[in-house]
Amino acid sequence: MTLPRELSAGALALVPMTGAVLGASVDERMHFGYSNWVSVCRASGFRIESLISFTFDLLPMALIGMLIGGLVLQFVGATLWFRHGGARVALAAHAGCALGMLAALLLCALAPSTSWMLGVELLVAATAAMGLCRWPAHRPDCEPVHP
Repeated sequence: MTLPRELSAGALALVPMTGAVLGASVDERMHFGYSNWVSVCRASGFRIESLISFTFDLLPMALIGMLIGGLVLQFVGATLWFRHGGARVALAAHAGCALGMLAALLLCALAPSTSWMLGVELLVAATAAMGLCRWPAHRPDCEPVHP
């Protein structure tokens, strides 16, 4: 039994984000990395260069977890590539994950709570991946030559 393509894309978009959350929990336990990151992001205001700098400095394990999750996503995308619609699923999952991560960076200074921020991040990623998997609509001239 296989999942529909949209659900596969939505689930795959969450893989790197799960790695990032696990890494952030390690950073939090080791040196309060996540708490410091949120405090510094809110205190510095909204500047992209500050967000990126603080993320690299305060959340190194979260970045490593995200990269490992990205490698897993790459591997799964490579295995899906030659299946019907596999390339679309892989691309939609990558784009959904990127949009979810961008939403999380933007929400760090605005979100009232961590759980709210993570919920919005997951919702954006899964919804974007599922929507991108459906868009543009399936056209007959885009069908693969081989079955």
